[in-house]
Amino acid sequence: MAGLKLGEIHDDRVQQAPAGRAPGRLTSLARGIWRDHRLITILVAVSIVPRVLASLAFRPALLTADSFLYMQEATHFQLGTIRPSGYSLLLALVRPLPGPLLVITTLQHLMGIGIAVLVYWLLRYWGLPAWGASLAAVPTLFDTREIALESYILPDTLFTLAVMVVVALLITKHAPRLWQCVAAGLLLAYVTVLRGNGLPLVVVAGAYLLTRRVGWRALAAGAAAFVLPVLGYVAVYHSEYGHFGISSSDGIFLWSRTTSFANCAIIKPPPRLAPLCPDRETSVASPGPAPPWSVSALLDAPVPNDFIWASDVWWRNDAHPGINPYNNKLGRQFAIAAIKAQPLDYLRVAGRDIMLVFLANDRPLTHQTMSFTTSPHIAALPAYYVADISAYAGTTSNTHLVQPYAYFMFLYQLPVYFPGIVFLLVVVTGLVGVVRNWRRWGGPQALPWALAAASIVLPALVTQSLYRYSMVAIPLACVAAGLAFVRPGTEYAVAGAPADSGPAVTGAPTGSVQAARDSDGAGDGGGAGDGGGAGDGGGAAEGGRATAPSGSTPAEQP
Repeated sequence: MAGLKLGEIHDDRVQQAPAGRAPGRLTSLARGIWRDHRLITILVAVSIVPRVLASLAFRPALLTADSFLYMQEATHFQLGTIRPSGYSLLLALVRPLPGPLLVITTLQHLMGIGIAVLVYWLLRYWGLPAWGASLAAVPTLFDTREIALESYILPDTLFTLAVMVVVALLITKHAPRLWQCVAAGLLLAYVTVLRGNGLPLVVVAGAYLLTRRVGWRALAAGAAAFVLPVLGYVAVYHSEYGHFGISSSDGIFLWSRTTSFANCAIIKPPPRLAPLCPDRETSVASPGPAPPWSVSALLDAPVPNDFIWASDVWWRNDAHPGINPYNNKLGRQFAIAAIKAQPLDYLRVAGRDIMLVFLANDRPLTHQTMSFTTSPHIAALPAYYVADISAYAGTTSNTHLVQPYAYFMFLYQLPVYFPGIVFLLVVVTGLVGVVRNWRRWGGPQALPWALAAASIVLPALVTQSLYRYSMVAIPLACVAAGLAFVRPGTEYAVAGAPADSGPAVTGAPTGSVQAARDSDGAGDGGGAGDGGGAGDGGGAAEGGRATAPSGSTPAEQP
C-alpha cells in the first residue's frame, strides 16, 4: 500500500510537470547558449552556408580512387588489403538509406562543425575567453579545404573527429577516470582501422596517460579497450586473407617513400630487390630542366604516388602481381635497406615534405591541395568504378558541377582559406606552450600538440605528405596553441593530488566561482584515485556559470 500511495502521490506530478517544464527547459537552454556562447553560435550558423552550397554544387559527391575502394568494401562486406576498412563500416551502415553519398557527406559536414565545437569547448573548459576559443575554431569552420574534405567520400573527417574526442576525454583537470580511458581506447582502436597512420597515435596517447598517472586499473582497462577490437579486426583479416594484419600495403607504401631518394648504386640491393630500384620505372617522367635547388625542381619532381601507381611498377609485374603479403615484404625489405644506406637523404626528403605542408598548398587549385576544381578528380570513370558506385549508391554518375552553386563555391575559396604560414605559426605557438610547461610534462596542451606533430611528420616518414593527411593537425594544433595562453594558475591534478579549486574562467562571477568549487568538491568525494570527480571544471565548460540547482548532481565533465 505504501508503494501504491507513493505512486499516487507522484502521478499528478508526472502528469503536470512535463507539460510546463520541458519547453521551459529548452528555452532556458537556448537562452543560456545565446548568452554565454553567442559568438561561436553565430560562427557555426554562418559556416552552414558554404557547406550547404558545397552539397548542392558537387554531386553526387567528390570522389577519388580511394572512394570507390571504400564503396566496394562496403557493398561486399570485405576488408581491404590496401587500406584499413573502418570507414567502409560507416558506408555499409548508411548504404540502405536513400541517396547514401549525400547522407555521408552531410554527416561529414556535421562532423566538421562538431570538431570546431570541440575546439571551442576544450578551450573554454580550460579558461580561454569566448573570443579566443572562437578564433581557434574558425579554421575548421571556414577553411575551404576543410569543407572540401568533408565533401569527399574519404575517412579523414571521421578520423579527425575521433581523434578530437580522444583529446576531449583525456585532457581533463583531474586525471582521466577509468571510463574515460576505456572510451579513449575504443576510439583509438577505431582510429587505427580508419587510416594507415592511426596506430602510432595510440603510442602518443599512451605516453600521455603515463604522465597523468591514471593508475594501473584505468591504464589496463584503456589498453584492453584498444587491443581487443584491433585483435578482432586482425582475426577477421586473417580469416579472409590468410595472414595477420590490418592491411597488406605498409611495406609497399614505405618503399614508395624511398623513391624520392633511393640510389641503387649506393644501396647495392640483392638481385631479388633490384627490380624495386626507382630508376627501373621508365613511365615516371623526370622534371624538366631546372637547377636542382630551384622551387620549380622542388615542386615538379616526381612524388611517391607517381611511382607506386605507375603502369610499370614492379608489384604489378613480378612473380606474384598485386598488393599482397609477398610484395609487401619485398617493399619493406628494400625500404629498410635504402633508409639504412641513405639515412640523411631519407631525413632530407621527409623534412622537405613537412616544409611543403605549410608552403605549397595555399594557392594551387588542384585535387592534391583539397581545393574545389572545375574538373572531377577522375576525368572519366572506368567500367569497374562505375560498377562500384552503381552497386553501392545506385548511380553511375561521376562528380559533376551544378550551377549556380558551384560558381559561389569557386568565389568563396579564392579568399577563404587557412594560410600555411599561419598554420606553421599555430604549431609553433603550441610548442612554446608545451616547453613553457615542461615541469608538468607539457601541461594539457602536450597531447593535442604531440598528436598534431605526429599527424604532420608521420606521412612524410612513411609515404608522402599529401595535404589531406596533415589536415587532422589543424584543430589539434589550434587547441594546443589556445592552451598556450591559459593562465599558469589553471593547473590539473594527477591521481592522489588535490584538485585545483580555483575559478576556471578569469572574471567569472563570484557565485559561479563558488559553484564551480562546490562542483569540484563533490567530484573529489569520489576518491582521488579515480581521477577526480563529476564536476571537473563544470563551470568552465559553460563560460564560468554553474546553473545546476541546489542539491542536484553536477554535470559530469570529461
